[in-house]
Order: sequence, then C-alpha cells, then structure tokens
Amino acid sequence: MAIVAGPFTAKPNVSFLCTVVIPVFNRGDLLCGVLEGLTTQSIPSSAFEVLVCDDGSTEPLAPTVDRFRERLPHVRHLRQPNSGPAAARNLGIVNARSEIVVFLDSDVVPGDGVVRLLTEALAKHPEWQGAEAKLEPIGGEDSFGWDAPKSDSGGHYHTAGIAYRKSVLEEIGGLDENFSRAACEDVELAFRVLKRGHIGFVSEAVVYHPRRRRTAVSCWKARKNWQYVQLLACRHGFLGWPGNTTARPRLRTAVCAAVTLPAGRFIEAVRRLPRAPVDALRGLGLACVDWIGGVVMVPTILLAPVPPHRSQIDGADKRGAHAP
Repeated sequence: MAIVAGPFTAKPNVSFLCTVVIPVFNRGDLLCGVLEGLTTQSIPSSAFEVLVCDDGSTEPLAPTVDRFRERLPHVRHLRQPNSGPAAARNLGIVNARSEIVVFLDSDVVPGDGVVRLLTEALAKHPEWQGAEAKLEPIGGEDSFGWDAPKSDSGGHYHTAGIAYRKSVLEEIGGLDENFSRAACEDVELAFRVLKRGHIGFVSEAVVYHPRRRRTAVSCWKARKNWQYVQLLACRHGFLGWPGNTTARPRLRTAVCAAVTLPAGRFIEAVRRLPRAPVDALRGLGLACVDWIGGVVMVPTILLAPVPPHRSQIDGADKRGAHAP
C-alpha cells in the first residue's frame, strides 16, 4: 500500500549500509528494471533500504513496488504531489534512515556491485562527500538520433548513479526544487557539495542508462532546459559543468542556446552525410528544431529572474540563500 508521506527528519539506522533513493513519475515498467537490479546486488538486500519516491504518478505504482517486497525487505513507497525529480529526491533524503544516500534514476539498471562499491568508497575515503558511479549507455543505437547520459571518468555528477553523505545533503539544504524538470538539478547539487569536500569517482561501480530516441517533439520539449542552464550560470558563474566559468552568464547562455549548440549538431550531421545519409538527414532536422527552440528561449534566458534556493530541507545553505 502506498504511503502518502510528508517530509520529516528520519533517525539514522546504523544497521543499514545506505538508503537507495529512486524518484519516479509513472514508467512502472522501467521501475521494475531498477528494482530487479537491486535484488541482485553483491550484498544482501537486507543490508540497505530502498525508497521509491513517487512524484504524483497518474498510474498506480504500489503494485509494482509490492512485487519486490519479499526480495527487497526494506523497500518503501513514498508519494507526493507532482513537484519534479528534485523534490522527489529531497523526499527521499528526509526519509532516509542511514548516513549514506545512493541516488538512482527510475529507468537505469544498476550493476551488481553499485551499492556495495559506492558505500565502501565513502567508508574508505572519509574526506569524500560523494562517490560517483560510471554511467554507460545501453540499448537503442549509437547514432545521432539517440541520446543518453554518459560518464567514463567522472565529473558529470549525474544523479542516475551517485552517492552522498546524508549529513552534507542536509547541511546544504538538499536539491533546489526550482529545478522542476530533470535537467541541471544534479550538477547544481554537486557544485554546492564540492564546496564541502571532494566527490570521488568509482569506475568499478557501473550504472547502465538506456538510450532514448531524439525526436522533434523531444527536442522541442528540451528547449525548456535552457532556463536551468541560465539559472546555473547566473547563480554560480559556470555554464553546464563546474569549471566552465563564464563572466557574462545570460549572454553566454543565449549564444549557446541559439547558436553554438545547434550549429555544432548541424556540423556533426553534415560530416555524417557520406557514411550515414539517413541518420545525418535526421540529425539536420533535429538541429533545426534545436535552433528554433534556442531562439524561442532567448527572452527567458535574458530576462527571467534568478530565484533563491527552494527546498523542503532546511539546511544552512538554504537559510542563507538569496538571489544575486
């Protein structure tokens, strides 16, 4: 039975090595994949808890979770009104009963050593505040028309596969719930964590992420992600990833949205024409959609206000946050 949960500060349970937090909105079939992967970990399933953080799904997910209760004895189904993946992960943080929080996406397949390797890495390196898994794309095609996040050497900080100490997540006020889409919220979180300490990379811990076909519809929807790139740039002074600093955040983001990114994809598609003409032509069409979407978002990028950090977790950073 689903638990309609509100945030509270859960007391740590030293018997759990970690808490696995999975935000989900519908996609019960894909949720089965990540839960199945957690049943075959290299440590007993009784050693960790699993929080399925249901972000107001319109399809019933309780039956899916119930199917795994025997093999995942500490699985819980938490539910909130639809608020976005950042808020769903915060729901998991405040309900976690261990000192280590492992984030997984609802559509990934965790390798059988992920839970153990990430928790062991944080135990071995007390100076680390987080431990990042290797992210490998699977399925679909390795072509222009398919896309998936990838991390071979770390530094991307995808919440598709990463672990943090709960104490640092509470201290910085968790994820910023202004990021209501699955875009940039993980990088923004990592940037604030990095101010507290190092985030290590654990290459042996592998999480597999399915490729998604890029369509005109998906590219058009993705235009909205530029508002979060703009928020990162204005608030923290970097474009896309920590280290890629920018002195003129709004202008630089607008140029990237309307010129740099679509032009780069257009050039890549042209280069593929001789060896893969069908794929290249599809890529040219998608580059045009990227360009139109970028141009449409320029007014938002240049004029949208920069809100202060917003979270259900009352961390020290949140209490001191303000818009620049």
